[in-house]
Amino acid sequence: MTELLIIKTADAGKIKTLLDKGKSDYQIIYDEPLTDKKSSKKDKLREYIETKSKEDIFSDYGKALKDKELEAEKELLENDLD
Repeated sequence: MTELLIIKTADAGKIKTLLDKGKSDYQIIYDEPLTDKKSSKKDKLREYIETKSKEDIFSDYGKALKDKELEAEKELLENDLD
């Protein structure tokens, strides 16, 4: 029988080592450190940069679409003149 066991511990490395030594068959489904610390200035800066970069990507995308439409119209006009 396969079971899912969720354990919150500060010694995850020790538990993994114990499972390896016992040659237990296990699979890590989710692995993320749980911290209770407050976010630092670097964390806030990183969040700000990520947010701004996503905004810039979408604003550039809209501009690129408009440019593409203008290029298509220009090509049509040039073809009509020929």
